[in-house]
Amino acid sequence: MATKKDPRSLGMRITEAFLPFFGPAQLGRHDADGRGVSAAERGREQELRTRFERVTGPDGRTYVVEHTD
Repeated sequence: MATKKDPRSLGMRITEAFLPFFGPAQLGRHDADGRGVSAAERGREQELRTRFERVTGPDGRTYVVEHTD
């Protein structure tokens, strides 16, 4: 029986193995109860939300990528 060679590097296979447990990158809620939000954090959050977007690939996984306007 022939085995199919995986074109991904060892590091990529290990990283993708952890995705079901740790998931894709997420933007947290800085306005949650219990902590203050600085102006720097608000600015960073706004910049992240305008610069990046979540997309779902054909395999069903969610990725964070830069906007392509």
